[in-house]
Amino acid sequence: MLTAVATALGLSNVVPFGQGGQKIVASADFGDQPAIVKIVLVPAGPNGRVVVERAHREVDLLAAVDSPTVVKVLTDAVEIDDPMQVVCWVEERLDGDDLDRHFDRQWAEDEAWLLAEDLASALAACHREEVVHRDLSPRNIRRLDSGRYVLMDPGLARHLARTALTGFGQPGSYGWMSPEHVPGGRAVPSSDVFSAGVLLYCALTSTLPVPYGHDDSDYYRRLAQEDAPSVTQLRSDISAELADLVDTCLKRQPARRYLDGEELQAAVRRFRRVCA
Repeated sequence: MLTAVATALGLSNVVPFGQGGQKIVASADFGDQPAIVKIVLVPAGPNGRVVVERAHREVDLLAAVDSPTVVKVLTDAVEIDDPMQVVCWVEERLDGDDLDRHFDRQWAEDEAWLLAEDLASALAACHREEVVHRDLSPRNIRRLDSGRYVLMDPGLARHLARTALTGFGQPGSYGWMSPEHVPGGRAVPSSDVFSAGVLLYCALTSTLPVPYGHDDSDYYRRLAQEDAPSVTQLRSDISAELADLVDTCLKRQPARRYLDGEELQAAVRRFRRVCA
């Protein structure tokens, strides 16, 4: 399989280093450029069509978004074998590690502002293309060696103008969901803003504002009915501006949050000028 993938994508030195579910991730050389290759295994039966559509959607969304805070895709999605067994593509290789490796401590305020800036920039770029990420969680954010952040893996994203291709429910990661992820809800751009608030809250406090206790119904009830606590309950030392930003992201009602990434980005810039 790896030989077929390398041939189809023009790769050399393909070395797998991770697998999750149906996706294999490998390092490779793409010409003279180090790269990452994503290999999605296609199951037999009707679920195969959904997997293929999802893979093409992920690549199409990455290709549509042009931002230094969103990972770049370097090829189209390529289907291999008949009947199809694999869909694969190439992305830029990022240094650093995933954000979840950095939540074992409470961050300083300057660190949290950098995360806020880059999350807002990434979401603004996605939302301008009418794309809702829907799974903004630590495993989908890369912390680069420079200390900046890049959004990855929009495989569960939803294009608001193409509902027929993206109607797979409201997926997400427990602990990082928005109230709109509750069954029966519909994710919108401000849903990503809520999840950005969860990331910032966790960075500052090392805890989740709405923890997941392995009881789905209880978690969904609290998301839908209870207001998230103010970040100042655990971090009274941070500036009023940063606390206001995080608390506004975590408003239970979507209309009371920043409505999309561009509004969040404007608020970050405004507050940063005040704090400078």
